[in-house]
Amino acid sequence: MIVVAAIGLGANLGVMRLLHGSRNLNVRSAFLHVAGDTASSVAVLAAGAWIALTGQVTVDPVLSGVLAVVIAISATRILRETVVILLQFTPPSVDFDEVVRAMTDVPGVEGVHHVHLWSLSSEINVLDAHVYSCERDVERSEVMKQEIKARLARHGVLHSTLEFECTECRDCALVGPAAEQADQAG
Repeated sequence: MIVVAAIGLGANLGVMRLLHGSRNLNVRSAFLHVAGDTASSVAVLAAGAWIALTGQVTVDPVLSGVLAVVIAISATRILRETVVILLQFTPPSVDFDEVVRAMTDVPGVEGVHHVHLWSLSSEINVLDAHVYSCERDVERSEVMKQEIKARLARHGVLHSTLEFECTECRDCALVGPAAEQADQAG
């Protein structure tokens, strides 16, 4: 039992070294699984030594119970993060209000609405929003869009879909075919 546990401990330590430090949820889950296996190998070594020295076998179920609690706590943390992604909650690492403020601080942006911010994975945050602006020049609108995306990237949002909408203002109250007819008539 001790020999097999020692071999398993060596293999698990090698795999843990390879997986350590990743931000990816899947890799972190695999790391926690291997860490649980490593802790199990250590517990088996300790229990085997204790049983060999004292003959008391109650140490085995006690260590197993402790390991089960530690693994359950670790799994709960990963499960919480997974639920946040699956239910498309705003990522806890991103300040939603600060993201909206960064968007509305871009010159020419009069407001934003229908802002939806979520995670596709532990490393990819996504935003979908409607942007109010009176800017009618396509090139200037594109410059505004790129500035918004640059500001979003500073907040960890690397993928965004922005829909620009004209606000009801004096210069652009009419949009679409009605505006073209008014321009031709005027």
